[in-house]
Amino acid sequence: MLKKATPHVTRVRALDQLHRGDEIEARLSVGPSYDDVVIRRGSVQETAPGIGVVWILDRITGVRKAINTDECTVWRVA
Repeated sequence: MLKKATPHVTRVRALDQLHRGDEIEARLSVGPSYDDVVIRRGSVQETAPGIGVVWILDRITGVRKAINTDECTVWRVA
């Protein structure tokens, strides 16, 4: 029986670590006794480390979305 491959996920602590085309997830904390919830997933289009924003092309909708790192955490998916 084959195992399902799970992606390797690492937290991005500084937006200057991201490059165009990187696959990321934006996660929102919902409480201390719950796992973070993935609210967006897509590929990086542009970053603005000075203001804490990264723009992605959303994987589900195909629409460009802005992610504010003050509101959620960013995780690289490999």
